[in-house]
Amino acid sequence: MNTEKLPSFHSKDGALVLAHILFAFFALLLGAVAGLLQSVVRGGMYTPPGGIGYYQSLTAHGVLMALVFTTYFIIGFLYSGVSVSMGGQLLPLVRRLGWSGYFLMTAGGLIVLAMILLNKASVLYTFYAPLKASPYFYVGLALVVIGSWISGFGIFYQYKYWRRTHKGKLSPLFGYMAVVTMLMWQIATIGVAIEVVVQLIPWSFGWTETINVMLSRTLFWYFGHPLVYFWSLPTYICWYVIIPKVIGGKIYSDALARMTFILLLLFSIPVGFHHQLMEPGISSFWKYVQVVLTFMVVIPSLMTAFSLFAMFELNGRAKGTTGLFGWLKVLPWKDVRFFAPFMGMLVFIPAGAGASSMRATK
Repeated sequence: MNTEKLPSFHSKDGALVLAHILFAFFALLLGAVAGLLQSVVRGGMYTPPGGIGYYQSLTAHGVLMALVFTTYFIIGFLYSGVSVSMGGQLLPLVRRLGWSGYFLMTAGGLIVLAMILLNKASVLYTFYAPLKASPYFYVGLALVVIGSWISGFGIFYQYKYWRRTHKGKLSPLFGYMAVVTMLMWQIATIGVAIEVVVQLIPWSFGWTETINVMLSRTLFWYFGHPLVYFWSLPTYICWYVIIPKVIGGKIYSDALARMTFILLLLFSIPVGFHHQLMEPGISSFWKYVQVVLTFMVVIPSLMTAFSLFAMFELNGRAKGTTGLFGWLKVLPWKDVRFFAPFMGMLVFIPAGAGASSMRATK
């Protein structure tokens, strides 16, 4: 086990990070309960009190797990790494932006949860029209998105300040990857923000009589698939930045890691049409382009796999191992900081390949 002492948080930064992580796991707990509830309701095993229905619990499960838990956890994780790697603490302005984003997201998230619990928003996490929820459900979603943008601006400002005060130096890898991750999120959420603010809120309040269903679905999937990459990028950060420190080795190539993130950003803008392959109104040409872009993600994925296993082997060779798989013997298997991400990576490879194939062919 690597016993190198890691940098400590500034107490105020730690409070910001902890607030995000705690709310994330609060959402995870509620989402898990809702997932269990939907299973027993669907199977006819249990009739919950208060008339809680299948689609109500399904909506709670999807929104809390796919949107709330992931967004809070990722932003907290990114702020933690940015604080440690880019100056040792967050700038006061960045900290204020972080808290502002947190409180705005929390207000929106609680409104969303209240509408779901009141059974006024049983529209699943995709909130597909012509299903209509309470307008306050959509207002809550808009607040979550806007709050996340404010948090992203804080990360961008910290990175810009570091570059301005360290001219000629290569930026910390974590900070670079955090910027790309939030840039992907902000570009992707433009679609769902337009859908919610321009289409769904006026429609649900009754200010407009109709809605363009095809456009609303396209705007959602402009966001919906890059959302999956937004979930994945913190995992890539862990593999590229944290794992080398845990095993006491060095990243195989810093430039390769940065290129991987740029490629993931480019290939994800936008790649949602493959969720609409069976829907009319979208030309075959654009559907084909989207399928190609979906498969192109395999390039940065293979680059990551190559970089990681090259790092493992070089680390093993430096410790005197021989043979094709000798490096496996010196990996810190008893250290959960290594074991959990490594096993997650092994599961991710076939799962990711299978999911991409299914999306492109469904």
